[in-house]
This record gives sequence, structure tokens and C-alpha cells, in this order.
Amino acid sequence: MSGIGLSFGLVTANASQSGGTGDLGKSKAAGSSAVDDFLAYMKKSLAEHMADAWLAAHGLDREKLKAMKPEEREAVLKQMAEDLKKQMAEAADKAAGRKTAAA
Repeated sequence: MSGIGLSFGLVTANASQSGGTGDLGKSKAAGSSAVDDFLAYMKKSLAEHMADAWLAAHGLDREKLKAMKPEEREAVLKQMAEDLKKQMAEAADKAAGRKTAAA
């Protein structure tokens, strides 16, 4: 946690030392965009994060998925569900193995 505070401190120190207001205005705009992106990311559910990660790993995104023919989209969604279900089962097995090893 202290690393985050230090990071913000460095950003503040660098902005105040720049002296130019034009650069600071651009930094604030870029910072707002980054903050907006972060907040949008944090509003997503775990399932949405997992789906987005799966799509990205397969060279897809939500827009490409929407553009597919219904049959193709259904096949991709079915494969995604199977893969994610498998990942969840593997994670649960791994977690169960750790619990029994620790006991």
C-alpha cells in the first residue's frame, strides 16, 4: 500500500515542478482518461473480466463477437463457457489441494 502513496507523491511532485500550466492541463486530461478507464474496469464483474480475458487470448473482443453470425457467436460462447468452467474447476482443485496440504 505504501508504494501507491509514494507513486502518487512522485506524480504530484513532478507536476508542481514543471511550472507550465499547459503541460499540467494535458496531464490532467490524460489522468482523467486513465482514471475513467480504471473506474470502468473496476465496475465490471469477475465474470466480465474473465470473458474479456478469454476473448483477448483468442484474438477477439466484444465488438468482434457482436459482428459474428449468430451460429459463429454461439459456438464461440459455448467454447468460452467450457474453457472458463474448466479453469474454474482446476482452480478449485488446486485450492482444495492447498487446504488439505496445510491441514
